[in-house]
Amino acid sequence: MKISIGILAYNEFKEIPTTLRSLFNQSIFQDPNANIEIEIIVVPNGCTDDTATISQTTLQELEKSSQNPSISWRICEVEEAGKPNAWNLYVHQFSCPDANYLFLMDADIQFLESQTLYRMMQTLENTPDAWVSVDKLVKDVALKPQKNLMEKLSVAVSGVSGAKSAWICGQLYCTRTDILRKIWMPKGILVEDGFLWKMIVTDRLTSPEVLERVVLTESASHVFEAYTQINSLLHHELRQIVGNTINDFIYTHLQIDDHSSSDAGSLIKLKNEEDPSWLDNLITTNVQKNGWWTIPNWLLIRRLQSLSNRPVQKAILLFPVFFIAFLLDLLLCWQANSQFHQWESSRYRQKIAIKQSIQVTS
Repeated sequence: MKISIGILAYNEFKEIPTTLRSLFNQSIFQDPNANIEIEIIVVPNGCTDDTATISQTTLQELEKSSQNPSISWRICEVEEAGKPNAWNLYVHQFSCPDANYLFLMDADIQFLESQTLYRMMQTLENTPDAWVSVDKLVKDVALKPQKNLMEKLSVAVSGVSGAKSAWICGQLYCTRTDILRKIWMPKGILVEDGFLWKMIVTDRLTSPEVLERVVLTESASHVFEAYTQINSLLHHELRQIVGNTINDFIYTHLQIDDHSSSDAGSLIKLKNEEDPSWLDNLITTNVQKNGWWTIPNWLLIRRLQSLSNRPVQKAILLFPVFFIAFLLDLLLCWQANSQFHQWESSRYRQKIAIKQSIQVTS
């Protein structure tokens, strides 16, 4: 069995040593009879700190402590910042061509169970129809015995996402290699894990949603740093709304644009190669076409809709929390809508300036 672990990192020199030590404590690294060949590839992208150097020295140290004799690692530094670009390079160029499974993970997480990676891989081994396995996300504040008000609120709203199935979180997931290598990320997207989920469950927009393609692995989890400051939390949620709106633009565009047997994966690869700014142009076109409101309606009502999947008594108890989340979404959607129109106006002014400049020089 061969697996490749891609760690996409941006200015993580403080956090990545802890993450790598947690990684090497996984059972597949410490079992001399694991019969698993492991490749680790750290992809520092656009870093302005010592992420690459720190990763190298840490991996050199940890390699000596591993009980698994079949471990290799590389640092593949990329000048251009951006997770989608780093993702494309890792999946299609850097990772081992004959790996059975690809793990992708962030550079600032820690594992809770020592068998998390092994169990995620076994989930796919034992579930032929599944393409991606995910673990449970645990906020660091959830492990604190004493929590302040914001930390308690952060833990309380963890289940108010409105997700209708197992969701892909970009912090950690395991995929079948042949499936992932059919997908390319559009350069410039903000919510790449939501985009990947859509590509997986629809098989690159060629089929209706098959939610069973993404499965949750029981007894597998990792810890991540939660947002406990109001400004950071609101900024994150606003980014999610903007990113999901852009993703919706892409899905609609590819479904309308595709009059052949091509799939979304190959179309995006072609568009990235032919015109690196195609996504910017697509956003501008959609904002102009949609008029004053450009945010998809499902982003407004996702919290309340998720109540329908819960028992009546529990839904009644949770309604106040969900309603507050809905009001917050309403405010953030309004802000996101304003941002799109401000961005579109600046793009329009930029195009006019370029056109005038060309006319003057000619």
